[in-house]
Formats: sequence, structure tokens, C-alpha cells
Amino acid sequence: MKRILTQIKKFQYFYPYTVAIVGAQSKNLINYMACAWHTALSFDPPLFGILISKKRLTHQVISEAREFTVNFIGAEKVKLSAQMGRKSGHDTDKIKEFQVKLSPSKIINSPVVEESYVSFECKVTDIRAYGDHDLFVGEVLALHEEENAFSEEGVLNPGKIRPLLYLGSDFYITINPDSLQHVFPD
Repeated sequence: MKRILTQIKKFQYFYPYTVAIVGAQSKNLINYMACAWHTALSFDPPLFGILISKKRLTHQVISEAREFTVNFIGAEKVKLSAQMGRKSGHDTDKIKEFQVKLSPSKIINSPVVEESYVSFECKVTDIRAYGDHDLFVGEVLALHEEENAFSEEGVLNPGKIRPLLYLGSDFYITINPDSLQHVFPD
């Protein structure tokens, strides 16, 4: 028999989800954070959404910059995710303290995280409040991808990249590349 919950204390039953380091630079203020609440929204134009609590410094920086980068990291960077997710930019210069390597973007002013296997440069097209988070919608203007990280079809290469997946409550996991299946419907 299934247990039914009507008092939901931790809303994380949809995990695992890939971890992204998201953030921006506005004037001389820069901040990035780990984010598991994100999604693709459209192919044409390519739109990507990230959800951020209003209390996060990253929310303030992206709101001011009107742009952001989304940076996906591999499982070997699990400690960076934990650091970027648990420390507040209000108290700590996370880029300096955790020695995050940043590279210039091609189109926007906010840098990308050098250690990611793929990064998106996004220009904010919409911001909407949903409960205790705001959805930032960004048009993806450029992609930075690690060589051989993806196939010609744009499919992740699990022989080269093991994406970091968040399970909630500070637990992480990654994929087993031996479980890869290419399945065609009947």
C-alpha cells in the first residue's frame, strides 16, 4: 500500500536532477549557486528556465544583469556543487573562496564556469513569481561545450561525461554508462 502525504515538508520527490551552477555578473557584483530546479522551455527559440528563491544573492545579481549562465558539471565536481549550494553569497565570495575558474562569455557579459562540460549564455526574456521562487526565463544565445562531450546529434557521451545528479537533502549520484540503451518504439 502506498503512503499518502498531505503535509509536504521537503518537496524533492521528483529528483534526481542534473546539477547546474547558475549565476551572473552585474557591475562589480558576481555570484553563482548550485541549482537543481531548471528546465528547457522551448526549442525555437531556445529558452531555458531556472528557479531561484528571492532571498538568494544570485536572484539579485541576475535581476540586475538581465542575463545569466547555466553551467553543467560532472560528478567529479560534487564538492563544488555542495559548496556553491550551501554557502551564501551574502556571507562569502564563493568564486574566490572555492577557486571557481571563470571564462568570458562570447555574447553576454557574465562569465561561464570553466570546469563545466556545457554552459549556456542566456539573456533574460521573462521573470515570473511562483510561490517562494522566481522563474527566470532566458533565451540561450550561445553554448560552450567540452570537446567530445556530446554526439553529433547533441546526445551526452556517457563514456566521457558523468553528469552530477542531485537526489535532495545533500545526496548526489551519477549515471552508470553501462546502462545506456537506445530504444525505438514499436
